[in-house]
Amino acid sequence: QDDFKVRPNLTLNLGLRWEYTQPVYEVKDRQVNVDLQTGQARFAGQNGNSRALYDPYYKQFMPRVGFAWTPGGFNDKLVVRAGYGITSFMEGTGANLRLPLNPPFFFESAVTYDVRSPGDIALGFTDVLPQTQLAGQVRAWNPDLRPAFIQQWNFSVEYLLAPSFSINAGYVGQKGTHLVDPREYNQPLPGAGPVSAWLPLQQRRPLFGVAPLITNISGTDSSAIMNYESFQLSSRKRLSGGLEFLASYTLSKTLTDNLGYYGSSGVSSEGAYWQNAYDRHGDYGRAFFDALHNVSVGGTWSLPFGTSRRYGSSWNRPADLVLGGWNLNFITSMHSGFPVTIQSVNVSNQLVRGSSRANRYGPLTYHNQNIDHWFGDNNALCQNPGESNGCAYGVPAPGTFGTSAKGTESAPAFYNLDLGLGKEFHLTERKYFDFRADFFNVLNHTNFAAPARVISNPASFGTITTQVGTPRNIQLGLKFYF
Repeated sequence: QDDFKVRPNLTLNLGLRWEYTQPVYEVKDRQVNVDLQTGQARFAGQNGNSRALYDPYYKQFMPRVGFAWTPGGFNDKLVVRAGYGITSFMEGTGANLRLPLNPPFFFESAVTYDVRSPGDIALGFTDVLPQTQLAGQVRAWNPDLRPAFIQQWNFSVEYLLAPSFSINAGYVGQKGTHLVDPREYNQPLPGAGPVSAWLPLQQRRPLFGVAPLITNISGTDSSAIMNYESFQLSSRKRLSGGLEFLASYTLSKTLTDNLGYYGSSGVSSEGAYWQNAYDRHGDYGRAFFDALHNVSVGGTWSLPFGTSRRYGSSWNRPADLVLGGWNLNFITSMHSGFPVTIQSVNVSNQLVRGSSRANRYGPLTYHNQNIDHWFGDNNALCQNPGESNGCAYGVPAPGTFGTSAKGTESAPAFYNLDLGLGKEFHLTERKYFDFRADFFNVLNHTNFAAPARVISNPASFGTITTQVGTPRNIQLGLKFYF
């Protein structure tokens, strides 16, 4: 990759990266995969199986191209930039889904072990030894697991309004495919029978005929996707007159069909697994961190008071020691509310992981909105499965999944301002005290967390009982330099 000065006012950036992803294997091959067709165990390094039990990947070609162009003439203060690039990398996965956690190296199930002494056997009891075949909840990795493939592009225009002040506007997009995601490989197929009847549910699992003892299969795949588009506006003032700051505003939307492994605190994120393992596109919607509006402003300001500054050049030493030479820094963050997905009791008779979404019949009416009724206090919620008359949301019909999309509602917005105030108290040129006072959430603004969202609990639906962030905190510090 390199920059090429094609003309005095035009620079190209061209590059190509290739990477080889070597599969991860276990010491002494102590791991087992599951054949999703036969339900049989595939031992690492045996019967033609590789040590890693998934394939290497050789096609990680990552080109990138970009340019910066200054029209010149009357537009010598204008710069146009654009770029496109691909990034590919193998993402981290949940430690709990690794293949060493399969039998016979690890066993997890609701089984009572009964290993008894020879004396018990003499009395007629029989030993029950630990099971070595695949049973209970097991793990499986897609043999075709591959690295994530991320395309990124941007187009921006920057204009110099003053020698130290510029403004930039641009379009930024990103598309991700083959994102690593957890998925349930053995979710029961549709069928009749009460949810509480374990055996009918178990018998409807795809692998029941060939591996009847296997229940859930915690799968690791690379089939998730995401899309991001945004308009970004920023202004920057470089240091002059004692003031420097950067302000930015982003109007964006992020869509995905999976949140990944780890999620985030303070939000109403979806579960890591798809509601319906056979309809992943039903989970395509707003990402848990999607914010329509996002504003941040940060900077530093040397207050213009003191013998070496604009005001106070005639001050005596005691006055300057107390009042002069102060510096202020600040950062403020604001964004619109994160998505909230409305949920209900599970009546699908298929769902074995995660949460069940409600049916959505119409928008909520935000009347008398407060932290006790964030979604309003006059919305009808249908509690009888399949009922839809006059309801905004309702419980799905028996044997079906909820029809609501992800992120149809929003949590409260977020606002925060942090300030810092500092000054050096010089005794000599090289010996001085450095004092600093930091004010986190200086306005002591309460940022509320997401509201309760399960319609099956109407008494708590829409109530907010927690907050994100912390109340005002003040921190004082003093250092002596010598």
